[in-house]
Amino acid sequence: MAKPDLYICHTAYQVMIDLLRTLRSGEKSALIISSTVPDAKNLAARLEALGCFFEIRVFDESQCSMPNIENPALMALLQHKLEKHEVERSGFSIYPPRYRTIYIHNDWSLLGRYLQDLGAHYTLCEDTFASTCWQRHPLLENQRAVPGFARRQSRGIGYLYWGDYRGVDAVETEDPSRCLIFKGKLVHDSKAALLHSLTEEEKTALRGVFITQALPQAVEGASILMTHSFVQDGTMSQTKQNALWIAVADHYHLEDGPFFIKPHPRDIFDYSQLFPDAIILERTMPSEVLNFALPFRFARAVTVQSTALAGFEAADEKISLTLPEAEALLG
Repeated sequence: MAKPDLYICHTAYQVMIDLLRTLRSGEKSALIISSTVPDAKNLAARLEALGCFFEIRVFDESQCSMPNIENPALMALLQHKLEKHEVERSGFSIYPPRYRTIYIHNDWSLLGRYLQDLGAHYTLCEDTFASTCWQRHPLLENQRAVPGFARRQSRGIGYLYWGDYRGVDAVETEDPSRCLIFKGKLVHDSKAALLHSLTEEEKTALRGVFITQALPQAVEGASILMTHSFVQDGTMSQTKQNALWIAVADHYHLEDGPFFIKPHPRDIFDYSQLFPDAIILERTMPSEVLNFALPFRFARAVTVQSTALAGFEAADEKISLTLPEAEALLG
């Protein structure tokens, strides 16, 4: 039996993409879902029912407490060993030689660091739709500007993220002509082409995995608000976030017709408290599923400081506001 590929996911969108790639390959692959994915265990159970993965594991990140050594030299010497032990203390482990290719979407994550602890090679996938299509990447530029970067990279000292780790064999991108920050390792892998070419069988599989509540069948002139997790990310109070969404909905007249809300996966607020007449969609469902799951289109879709609309094609008008633009609506 040929070695399987391993996919490591931190969001439902990533699970959706890797499920499709597994279905297309015709080969059973392995999947690790981080506990940062909402309702990860139930999602894993629905994926198990499909039978296209030979192995699905959920990694509980809350079980790990990362070591902190104040002496920088000692930390550099022991960090990989200590963090590897911390991850494996709960009985979880990855054995890289078992897999043909390891794919991970977030190498700045705990599991990304663990792969570097192991000295594993991996392919870095896009985090969200077209997330590598940047002319500049401030975090990456700052990482490369730190003294000793070349030495750390060549010797594997500490951790390097966003594709700079020496064991990154390839970096996938939606569009190599727009990706100017990963020279030499780029691999063209279009998620747009993948989502545009879905078969009816694949659409059925995605519905079964990601839709657990009945969706409306006929709605004309509807608007949809896609929220962001400002509160969970620690950048805004719940009171201000609520006021922000009320102001956005009012400014764009979202409540004038049928009104839908798609909460961000990390946004756990009950929006029926703010908008009692709105139809609240599942926060655990990738918004791209709505491209084919509804028999109607939205008249308008609005979001704030989010990539939710990047791969969303089920609206006639898409409005993506920056946070300052949205805050200006608060008056």
